[in-house]
Amino acid sequence: MGLSVPFGELERLAGLRPRLATLNPCSMSFGEGEFSNPPTAVRRLAARMRGLGVKPELEIYDTGHLEACLRLAADGLLAEPLQFSILLGLHGEMAATPGNLVPMVRRLPPGAIWQVIAIGRANLSLTAIGLALGGNARASMEDTLHLRKGELTPGNRPLVERAVTLARDLGLPIAGVAEAERDLGIAS
Repeated sequence: MGLSVPFGELERLAGLRPRLATLNPCSMSFGEGEFSNPPTAVRRLAARMRGLGVKPELEIYDTGHLEACLRLAADGLLAEPLQFSILLGLHGEMAATPGNLVPMVRRLPPGAIWQVIAIGRANLSLTAIGLALGGNARASMEDTLHLRKGELTPGNRPLVERAVTLARDLGLPIAGVAEAERDLGIAS
């Protein structure tokens, strides 16, 4: 969603019952803009999503966001397994470095499903590190425009193929749609 979309619109969209939808637990800087996620509205949206069977993708940009998600889970507003996207490298948020990723991963609750989303030049290295640490990979031009240093990607497909190659090189299985739905606890 765009930065100018009122939080109430996010709540309304949950009524469409997508199987998976983003839940940002805190207000934050986002590049030169700001996402407004008031705590009471986030709790209300989390409860609505749970009631509608919409799986939240918990986007966390720093350790405080992780703590907010853990409080929502402790209050029964999130169903397990929790699914986190750890975003690093946006202007105004944590830098995309292994030193910032590893402590976040260590604090995730047991059984959590997660992926690192490193924006820009650190995308390839942090995707590899994330896979090696037991996370999943996201591959998208939303996160990087380069396959490797100095080489623009012609589209999303080469980025997906790169992620698959990384996973296979690490001896990891590649999940299909059914496996991903099962692992995330999403009803088909």
